[in-house]
Amino acid sequence: MDSKFSDDMKMEILSRTSLKALDTMRCTSQEFQYLTYESYFLNLYKQRNDIVSGFLLVNLRSGCEYINEFAPSTNSHSLDLGFLPPNARILASSEQGFMVFESPHRRYYKLISYHVCKPATKQVVTLPNPKTKYLTNNVAMVVMGSKALHYKIIRLSEPKREKLDKPFTKYRYEIFDSRAWAWRLLDPVILPSFVFLSNQQPIITRGSIYMLLSNNEVLKFDAYSEKWTTISSPIQILDCPFGTIRKLVKYKGKLSFTCETQSRLSWEIWVLTSDESWEKLHVFDTREDVGRSSLEAIYDSDTRVMNDYSTLHSYRILTFRSDFEPAHFEG
Repeated sequence: MDSKFSDDMKMEILSRTSLKALDTMRCTSQEFQYLTYESYFLNLYKQRNDIVSGFLLVNLRSGCEYINEFAPSTNSHSLDLGFLPPNARILASSEQGFMVFESPHRRYYKLISYHVCKPATKQVVTLPNPKTKYLTNNVAMVVMGSKALHYKIIRLSEPKREKLDKPFTKYRYEIFDSRAWAWRLLDPVILPSFVFLSNQQPIITRGSIYMLLSNNEVLKFDAYSEKWTTISSPIQILDCPFGTIRKLVKYKGKLSFTCETQSRLSWEIWVLTSDESWEKLHVFDTREDVGRSSLEAIYDSDTRVMNDYSTLHSYRILTFRSDFEPAHFEG
């Protein structure tokens, strides 16, 4: 796009593109990425395009059932989740408009079934099941290609109980590839002793999945190479006072690490750069929030999602965005 165009003109043009084209432009230009995460642009884009954006809220337990809700962002369409089977549990979502959920098996009450769906069009596809007898720790979905829909789902689960004297922590690692239409069990993920996956939702950006570990490091999975690596966080665990909340979030399309300051009245935010170093951006002041709260997500340059500390363990919050074009599922 001609550099002589003003920012207003660029946003005018970008606001008329499809979600697929918008994501492509964000990947090819840092300038476009910066412009298209501004609150003014996002509101303009929603006004001109038939899309839904906001957050999926998963109540982990309400009595004996899971409750799934959708909280739309400003100027967004809402999303009806009433088509989901009774007691469905959303496990993962993608910003390309898809999500993974599990639900009780229709015939065998002790079993569950895995599904992928596009909730905006109410399309649901039932998947082969992974080994669901193992307790699920984390599930994440990466859309590899949308022209001919191709996605991968990873599932980390707890194996049988290991002896306490083992010098490591082990997680079973399964991956579902929509092209092969099957789950594969690969070599387990091995972590140092007494290091565990956090219970936070994984962050997906640019084909990689990121999960926070209990020692403050970040576990990274590259969906293309199917390789695991770890990244040091910008703040070492010894520098964090006891009880300090730490989170991975997505900020303007990039992985970010957030941490309460020692005063617990504000949150620092660090962004992972292309060379996998951390850049400190700024601090969010939370003194205006009622009571102690956790920073759960950042929607745009002006909007953050906070979760009251008393309900911190009751909800999972997943970012979501979709158009209403029917998906062409494989399998």
